[in-house]
Amino acid sequence: MFAHTAAVFFSVDCVLVQGDSLCRLVEERLGLSGPASLHETGDTDPARWAGITERALHTRLADLPVLPGVEETTRWCWSNGLLPVISSLVWEPIGAHLAERFGFHSYFGRPLDAVHGRFTGNTDDVPAPPTERESALRRADELGFSPQECAAVGACPADAPLLDSVGLGIAFNARAEARARTATSVRGDDLRAVIPALECLTASRV
Repeated sequence: MFAHTAAVFFSVDCVLVQGDSLCRLVEERLGLSGPASLHETGDTDPARWAGITERALHTRLADLPVLPGVEETTRWCWSNGLLPVISSLVWEPIGAHLAERFGFHSYFGRPLDAVHGRFTGNTDDVPAPPTERESALRRADELGFSPQECAAVGACPADAPLLDSVGLGIAFNARAEARARTATSVRGDDLRAVIPALECLTASRV
């Protein structure tokens, strides 16, 4: 078993799930109203979640149209000494679901308060959230890695600052703005298409 030598941050929006905002998609499926794109607007109002059950959320997430190859890619990362981390600023229960379902090491996101399996919509003491880049670099530090030892896989313009900040930024099926921020661009219908680009992180191990 190899020691873990790097973290790989995977964006949810535009990478694991097609479309600009997983949060928007989930909230639409739950029948919620109001601005929903945390990834694009930074909106953090959890009040519209009041009364929604955790079970209802997991039911909607269970049939989510996820890109093929996600579980296989996380398994490859683990087998090659890389820690796969969900990097998008989704609501924390969404990140937790995806991490457990597909084998990610960890995730970060915006908190949603719940009591007895039901979201409260409580907005008290909700701090200003860090950016995706800030959260990822903090997680890298917690794991004992420098940014230059890590990789990020992103596609949306909002991923560009994180792609700029790691040693290996991979633009996956990305828009021009994200592609322009990294020397590594990959296209494919399966997340396993990024594995050859990640292999350079494992090349120094024997």
